[in-house]
Amino acid sequence: MWIQQRGNSLGYKLILTIYKLIGYKGTKPIIWLVSFIYALITPKEREAIKSYYRRVGVSYNFLYYVSHIYQFSLSIFDRFVSKINPNIFQIERVNLKVFLKNRNRILTISHVGNWANTFVAFQYENRNIYIAIDEKLKKDIIAYEKSLKYQKTSNIKFINLREGLKATLQIVQALKQGDDIAIMVDRLIDKNRYVEVNFLNSPTRFNRSPFEIAYNREVEIMGVTVIRSNDKEYKVIFSDPIKVDKSIKKEKAIAIMATQYANYLENIVRQYPKQWFNFYKFWEY
Repeated sequence: MWIQQRGNSLGYKLILTIYKLIGYKGTKPIIWLVSFIYALITPKEREAIKSYYRRVGVSYNFLYYVSHIYQFSLSIFDRFVSKINPNIFQIERVNLKVFLKNRNRILTISHVGNWANTFVAFQYENRNIYIAIDEKLKKDIIAYEKSLKYQKTSNIKFINLREGLKATLQIVQALKQGDDIAIMVDRLIDKNRYVEVNFLNSPTRFNRSPFEIAYNREVEIMGVTVIRSNDKEYKVIFSDPIKVDKSIKKEKAIAIMATQYANYLENIVRQYPKQWFNFYKFWEY
């Protein structure tokens, strides 16, 4: 199900060293070359992504796939650059006034755009946001990322979903405090805990946890996507609030909320097809 991790901390260190020596623009051709090589050596990922291209109406060719990988690589590059100097990024935020009207929400995120740069997007807000993650990065990459010196943002905190009951209690406590919780929707943590929706004209399984938590705690949902719009420029797109309807049965309410999120996400991937970063057979379970 998961894309094979071929990178390592040495590769990231090398790229960041080059960045420090010759700058952002000078590093981009090297990232493009790495993307081209990666595209050559990933026949399984090339084949898997074709089903996504068909669904968004994109004609597959090898160079398009290379440019897609290039966008993915630039997002990873930005993730590490932002740890060194988050202030170089310009952030445009769409539907921000609606987001600021309320607190104590479930923020639904997916592997579309650069979700890992969420902390840059929210660093100017006077509110706590917890990001619940189960990211499958290699340990040496995680250790290297943590070692980087950067301007910390105390309002962004992380909850490790692999900690089970502890993570659940942290989520409940954060919501009680009136804080926001960001939870990944497009990948299943537990293959048996899903809600099926129509997404890109196909039955698709999303993680049901954020919708179930929203129903149980009676808090609204808001979709959030961090799109890389240009070099050192990002666009944060907030959905309209997705309300909980406690007057209907739980399963139906969850399905309605998940469908509203799926419609929001579908609109984004149709506008930005190269920002889809699920390079595996997404619709096979």
